[in-house]
This record gives sequence, structure tokens and C-alpha cells, in this order.
Amino acid sequence: MAANIFGDRFFGRRTPAWHRVGTVMDADMTATEAMRISKIGFPVRKLPAFVQLENGTLIESGYYGVVREQTEDDPQDRILSMVGKEWTPIQAWDLAKMLDPISEKYPVETMGALGHGEKIFMTLDAGESLIAGEDHKLFYLITDHRDGMGALSIAFTPVRIVCQNTLTTGLASAKVSVTLKHNRTIHQDTEWYVYLFNNMLQAKEKVIPVMNSLAEYRINDEEAKTIITSAYPEASKPRRLTLSQDITPDDVSKDVWLSILNDKTHHQDEYEKRVDRLKAIRSGAWERYQFFNDKNSRLANTPWGAWQAVVETEDFRKGHSNSATAIFGMRAEAKSRAFKTALALCK
Repeated sequence: MAANIFGDRFFGRRTPAWHRVGTVMDADMTATEAMRISKIGFPVRKLPAFVQLENGTLIESGYYGVVREQTEDDPQDRILSMVGKEWTPIQAWDLAKMLDPISEKYPVETMGALGHGEKIFMTLDAGESLIAGEDHKLFYLITDHRDGMGALSIAFTPVRIVCQNTLTTGLASAKVSVTLKHNRTIHQDTEWYVYLFNNMLQAKEKVIPVMNSLAEYRINDEEAKTIITSAYPEASKPRRLTLSQDITPDDVSKDVWLSILNDKTHHQDEYEKRVDRLKAIRSGAWERYQFFNDKNSRLANTPWGAWQAVVETEDFRKGHSNSATAIFGMRAEAKSRAFKTALALCK
């Protein structure tokens, strides 16, 4: 699968499963060394946005554009997002320098940028461990969002070696992740970054026993379906369909009623497509769960197996142009919901 990598801005110690671009080197790199190779150190600036009136007068909007400066392969200033007054960027090079002492012990495994530079990411190699009787490689995933929609975050993510799926745990759990919001104190907060990250280095000692607990409980089919359904909740109806559902021909004129009917038909079709798509994804995850049970008798009918079914569904299914969402984004969120539901069944 091809990921939404910004040009060839990627460094990896080995070719990852989700794209084949950038530079792959069998060498231990610190964060700044990998950043030079991956070329993701481009600066971003927050600049005021103006509204131009019809007479040409410019007035401040109160919002700001996050602007990525020109690069060799994209020679124009790019507006990555619009943000509020409080949003403050942190430069990639500053982040890399903070991570250098950590990456001397846990070298960079991957590093890259997505889109036009609105997201950057890196993973650090945290060794290997046995989880649920299977070998896993352990990583810390660091991401920074420059699109105003996310924070600077670190998450613990084991990779199941037998199929190379990425088991991103719940990002909302303090035991496995930390976040730094892009507000006015981001630079002061970053002074604490190493301290926070050092706490994160204990995550594998805390999280691995939790993951192992998922393999120690037996669940029935309904409980397994609960885990899968939590990953893929019911589709929401389009707002215009909801607002018009109680209107009758007696409430409006004939022309308006015909317009509403046409509008309803369109939105109902879209809604039914969403429902059918979710059913298909759930059905695929259920098939993976049954296959997992057939191939892994020791781990059959466990929350671990149901969670694995969701993880593998998200990592390997088609239908999304940006497979990097398997490690953060919508696909990671689906894994997170399933993880939390699976864990709740063990308590």
C-alpha cells in the first residue's frame, strides 16, 4: 500500500510494510541524524489571516495560517491549516534535539512527513518482547500534527512479527501515551519533554502484562462481537436527512416537498452505503477472528483474538488512500476502541 508520504521524506532501518519510498539504511541513527536524511526539518510559521472586502480593504480575521516554507520539490509556501490565536508550532529540529539523548539508547526506526508536511512522525526501536506467546517488536511512535487537529504525542505500539501488524494501544490512556497541546506554552512544556518521555520508557513494563491479560480470558461470540462493534460503531445519519425526517406533504408546498424527497433519496442512499460498508468491514473482522481461532487454539475465543482481528482488518484492508492511518488516525482509533473494550471484558 502507498502511504501519503511528502515526496521522498522518509528514513527507515528496514523497508516497512506500508510504503516503499525514501531512504532505507541498516544503521542506528539519532533523531537529528535521521532528520537530515529524511529531510523533514522544514520550518513552519504561524501568520495572521486577513479577509479582503469588495473594496479591497483588508481586515484581520482573528485566525492564523500555519505556513510551510518552500522546499526544493515543492517551491511554494503552503498553508497547512487555519488555527486560532493560542496555537503555537514547535519546529521539527527542536523536537529532534530533545529526542537525541533518548534515541542514542532507542535508535530511530522510521521517520517521515505526510501530505505537504502537515504531519511528521518517527518511531524509536524499544527492543523485543513475548506477548501472548508470540514475538513482538516494540516501538514508541512520536507524531506531531501541524493541521490544528492534533497534538504532539507519543504512543507505545508493539508489532506482531508473524504478520507485521501494528498494535497501537489506546492513545487516551496515560499509561501508554503522553500529549503536548500546541498552545502558547508549547516551548516551556517541551522543556519537560525528556522527563515525560522517560516515563514513557516504562510503558512496555506496564502495558505488556495488560496485553497478556487479554489472552488469559475466554469470551463467547457475543462478547467478541461487542469488541468488533466497538471498533466500528453504527453509521450516523446525514444531518439533512435527520432534520427532514418528520416533515410531511402537509407542512410545505408541493415544489418544496418534491425537493425534500429528492434530497432525502440522495442522503438515504449515502447513508445506506455507509451502513453496508460498516457491515462489510465488521463481517471481514469477524471472519478474521474465526480464522485466528482456527489457527491459534491456545488463544482461541479470547479478547486478544478479537482485538487481533480488528488490528489485522485495519492494517490490511483496502479502501483508504493513506495507509499511514494504521499507526495514527482513523484506523488507529478503531484499534484503540477495540483495545479498551477488550480490556474491559477482562475486569
